Amino acid sequence: MRLLFSEQEKEQELHKIYLEEEDLLMEGEWLEGEGKHYVISGIATIEGERYHDFQIEFALLEEPGAMTASGILSMEWDWYDFLC
Repeated sequence: MRLLFSEQEKEQELHKIYLEEEDLLMEGEWLEGEGKHYVISGIATIEGERYHDFQIEFALLEEPGAMTASGILSMEWDWYDFLC
């Protein structure tokens, strides 16, 4: 299932995540997946450089209650990996 971030979610910056250990800011455009396994696609900023069509695969610790892009993104992650 593919979920797009709404304009309201973007205005509230709910489509952004920061991975401190990687110094990576991700601005999500959409999420795809189901259950606990997802891929977020968007623009990543790493050390001041912007990378378009960047993808991060991740798994949640538990299944999401709210099936919205921002609801899933706000859940606690078990692991992640860069797909680029």
